[in-house]
Amino acid sequence: MAWEYINREAVIERARELDAHQFAGRRIGRLHGVPVGIKDIIDTADSPTACGSPILRDRIPENSARIVQLLEADGAVIMGKTVTTEFAFMSPSKTRNPHNLEYSPGGSSAGSAAAIAAGHVPLAIGSQTNGSVIRPASFCGIFGLKPSAGIIPRVGVLKTSDLLDQIGAFANTIDDLALICDVLADYDARDPQSFAMPRPDFLRAINNSNRDQKAVAWIMFDYMDELDTDTLAGFEQIKSALSSNVQQIDARQSTASLLAAHKTIHETQLFQNLGSYVKTDRKHLSAPVLEALERASSITRAEYNTAIKVRDEAIEFFQNLFLEFDAIITPAALGEAPLLSEQTTGNPVCCTIWSLVGVPCITLPVLSGANGLPIGVQLVGKYADDEHLIETSKWFLDILG
Repeated sequence: MAWEYINREAVIERARELDAHQFAGRRIGRLHGVPVGIKDIIDTADSPTACGSPILRDRIPENSARIVQLLEADGAVIMGKTVTTEFAFMSPSKTRNPHNLEYSPGGSSAGSAAAIAAGHVPLAIGSQTNGSVIRPASFCGIFGLKPSAGIIPRVGVLKTSDLLDQIGAFANTIDDLALICDVLADYDARDPQSFAMPRPDFLRAINNSNRDQKAVAWIMFDYMDELDTDTLAGFEQIKSALSSNVQQIDARQSTASLLAAHKTIHETQLFQNLGSYVKTDRKHLSAPVLEALERASSITRAEYNTAIKVRDEAIEFFQNLFLEFDAIITPAALGEAPLLSEQTTGNPVCCTIWSLVGVPCITLPVLSGANGLPIGVQLVGKYADDEHLIETSKWFLDILG
């Protein structure tokens, strides 16, 4: 149930073409012959892109998204479209957690994360507007990376929020994450978030032998009170292992304003991009999407401007914080994946603030809970300094052995 659509004939033909290319002695790409799963909000010219909605069930785009073109140019085989929640929002999907089919894989990039955890493909692409890469990676026990906003172009990807939508990737190793993000990193002037500056070299960061000691911040937000017992115990062990390398910072007083700013921006721009469906296809919208769109219709310009101001101040705060610290260590989720019967993809709150400010985040699958399900550790880095986050992640994994 990780896949929404697979065109087997096209996949086989693509593999044959790549074989012929290699046998002819021509140069091959970094992902030559590697199968990749694509979240079903990313346009593919040869297959449907329905965005998890019956409204777009028969939609076949004229052109593939820029990131699909980049993958294919480097030799990847696009295996098909992975399941997404409706319009990459919060309604649970049909996908199950490969570790235990009674549990959720998270969302909205449910199929991409599950496809990696189940061994269907070694690489998959997702997106994150709130917690849709980091949280499912945590629930499925795999590595997930959301680079800094603007590193990977979004042209041809479902637009829900101009300011918050970001592209990410899933893999079973941090090295594979670095490889695919190097392929995807590109400037595209059609994407207002994309910036015309050199991209990080993710693989160079992986291969950097510099393992100097790092300074890591543990930031206390109000939602930390909701962490389950296993997550708390796991992080106490991690902080003990990090010893003097970790410093605690209390930011509880800013939690509410940051979470509220994200919600206001997200729902306002969701309404701008999808609000027309309330009039034309209301009966085909799930309750969570419909409720969010209806809430957004009453958000005032003053409220939106206040949220933007909070975001700008938060961006400046974290930029200054990273003058002292190499990374922030924080939970990727409040605990293990929820049961499917709870009808939720899990609370994204551990990711919300980092999506708001667009900084790079990575999930490392190093903990587990009482039900035997994975619990991810999230490291957060300085904006546009993704290489340093990768270096710090390798250092962190070395510390934990």
